[in-house]
Amino acid sequence: MRNLKYILTFAVGMVLFAFTIMHDYHTSTTKVELNTGSAALQFTSKFVTEDLEKAVGVSADNFEAFDAATEKYLRQNFVVSINGAPKTFNYAKAQISPKATRLYFEIPNVKGVTSIEIKNSMLVNEFPEQQNFITFNIDGKRDSFVTKKGAEKGKITL
Repeated sequence: MRNLKYILTFAVGMVLFAFTIMHDYHTSTTKVELNTGSAALQFTSKFVTEDLEKAVGVSADNFEAFDAATEKYLRQNFVVSINGAPKTFNYAKAQISPKATRLYFEIPNVKGVTSIEIKNSMLVNEFPEQQNFITFNIDGKRDSFVTKKGAEKGKITL
């Protein structure tokens, strides 16, 4: 009877371990930095290429179409407000590899920043467990927050 208890505990543990390994984690990272030389707020976002392909409905193999669809998707799902005012960003490019895609964009002529609010709903409709990690380095101050489905906005105050 005692051996059966150990065998059962081991079996349940193995099943739980197997589910943990099989579960996909969906995350993105975005670095936000203030370039004091050009007074631009610069963004670098990193996504799993396969996840982004699913969201935009275009294969990364077709770079031009993928880049255009990605820019459109980014503009619909990534909104920045500085000091309470919505800002439009300039999209630079996507850098694609089989595993990861990096997106580069910036908001020019940024001065007197006291707060930055970001709505980041990237991939949350495709993957309900998606988490978007956003880190800031503004005038030597570091901060961060995470957005996810149901909590797509975050704000830092400087």
